[in-house]
Amino acid sequence: MTHSDTNKLLAGKIALVTAGSNDSGEAICHSLSESGAKVIIHYFKNKDRADKTCNEINSSGGSAVSWGADISDEGSVESLFKFIKDRFGRLDILVNNAHLPITRSFFHEVTWEEYQEQIDVMVKGAFYCSKEAVSIMSGQGSGSIINILTSQIDHPVKGYSSYVTASSALVGFTRNLAVEAGDKGIRVNMIAPGFVLTGHTPHAPLHVQEAIKKATPLGRLGTPEDIAKAVLFFASDLSSFITGGYLVVDGGNYLHHR
Repeated sequence: MTHSDTNKLLAGKIALVTAGSNDSGEAICHSLSESGAKVIIHYFKNKDRADKTCNEINSSGGSAVSWGADISDEGSVESLFKFIKDRFGRLDILVNNAHLPITRSFFHEVTWEEYQEQIDVMVKGAFYCSKEAVSIMSGQGSGSIINILTSQIDHPVKGYSSYVTASSALVGFTRNLAVEAGDKGIRVNMIAPGFVLTGHTPHAPLHVQEAIKKATPLGRLGTPEDIAKAVLFFASDLSSFITGGYLVVDGGNYLHHR
């Protein structure tokens, strides 16, 4: 499907996707672009993949640029947003999608430094990026910030303590920012995916995957595209009266943990 064939929910919008070079980030970038947004694809180390996604979008009639930054570093984030302001003059959508690679480590094996690294990327990164975004969006009187976390906050799984802890912090961050930014016309929401099968995260053994499918009312595992569709909802005016929202994207798997 070409960009001219799609519904332009985001026509004229400018979107920044952090960690646009990972699986979910790539799907989000494509989805936003197909809906009319110009996309800034952030990457930290994976420049080749970010550039590949950028080229795919541009060659299919969309508009994308890539930019490398360490979002846990305030100066690096300031440089990223200076580029956005100089190049586009506005920002309508921020997707805080960055996290360290998710590896299974039990609590007794994890050091505080490893905890801190995940918190720095997920929480500090969202803080710095959101602060810059709010500054721009306030002048426009509108904007949407979307934070990606994990549904394991509500039903933890052994071995993912640092990821769940950082995600939990993002819940409080999101809700407080939603309250503070609402009168500026800025909506702040969060998406909590369940198990998503990708090519760049450790795959659970097949018997575990089958168990997850069996416990999921919709009968399958999540995909990066499922996350991207939820992002599109929060990025567009379809969710114009929603802020502080928490959307679980797991095919109903959470229902078995209530």
